[in-house]
Amino acid sequence: MTRGSWAAWLALLIFTMGTSIVTPLFPLYQEQFSLSNGEITLLFAVYSVTVVPSMLIMGNLSDRIGRKLVILPALASITVASLLLSFTNEVPLLFVGRILQGFAVGGMLGVGTAFVVDHARPAARERAAALAGLGFRLGFGLGPGIAGLVAQYSADPIHRPFQLHSIAMMIAIAAVVLTPETIARGSRGTRFGVGVPAGQLAAFATFLAPALFMMSFLDATLLSVVPLYMSNTLGVTNVALIGLVGFLVLGMGGLSPILFADLEPRRAVMIGVASASASSLLVVGASRFDSVALVLVAAGVIGLLNGLILQGAISIAGISVPLNERGKLISAMYMCAYSGTVPTIAFGYLSQSTGLTFALGLASACAIGFALFVLTVGRRLYPRVVRYEAV
Repeated sequence: MTRGSWAAWLALLIFTMGTSIVTPLFPLYQEQFSLSNGEITLLFAVYSVTVVPSMLIMGNLSDRIGRKLVILPALASITVASLLLSFTNEVPLLFVGRILQGFAVGGMLGVGTAFVVDHARPAARERAAALAGLGFRLGFGLGPGIAGLVAQYSADPIHRPFQLHSIAMMIAIAAVVLTPETIARGSRGTRFGVGVPAGQLAAFATFLAPALFMMSFLDATLLSVVPLYMSNTLGVTNVALIGLVGFLVLGMGGLSPILFADLEPRRAVMIGVASASASSLLVVGASRFDSVALVLVAAGVIGLLNGLILQGAISIAGISVPLNERGKLISAMYMCAYSGTVPTIAFGYLSQSTGLTFALGLASACAIGFALFVLTVGRRLYPRVVRYEAV
């Protein structure tokens, strides 16, 4: 790992904290603004509307004009979003802030991950990809974890967490500004597209895409529906405890590259998909037994396993394409992942008529269905990882 890789990783870590701060604040928003379950899940998932298209465009663009010309505007966008959310008391502006976060995520996650890998020495690129996955999950986990603590013990719980993130973003911006570019501006030989290696579209569409979709779907369910369940059904009033769920489901994934460093990436995806989908039944059990402890266990276990899926997927991207194709491939993979947040809107509205327990059970069944597809159809069409070798 080089100094450039570590600087890019630090920026990625601080950046990702910003988009998940809202998780422990959802019950507070619901109370203060009289929002329904469906409106809360819509607020959570609305940023995916801008994440998905911007991620595809920005990943391709970064392979042409350079990483930093895409990353720096993304860092500026999430800083503006945090500043907006740090003072607003208007519901429409909450949605504007989330949409700005979506634009930022679209420009940063795939490209920022590629930036970490680009700076690594050739022999360390797989490790750098795993480290980027750690930063992605750990940053998202620290966001709600720290926000929950700040909100619980602050006089201004819905604003103070974003104020602190706005300050931290100055460090992230400085880290990227001081880090050398890795792609020559106007680079040729890169075609606009989804970034999947030639001849492997069917394999990626049936293996990596649904695996990442399922991973994000479980994350989104735990980050949007479960906080409402804890507050409305279990009677949890401690915002820090709700933030702990967000930290566990996202932060535990940061341990995956450490605990499973030597696991072959394709196998990591399959183990993660099978185990995470089965573990989603713990969430249903938590709702049945009214157990906050079981909610925390479920969040930690699923978080670790989802981190394993991401670790395997990013490692595959780091070794299967050349440097000037890496940005759009990783962005396309994150695009598939973020699409998994959209269905949670339906589950939020569904819970208003069927109850949160039924909605969580149906979500678990959907996750298991995606896992079975990956382990049958996807496993057969993607039998091995093909390493890119420069000619």
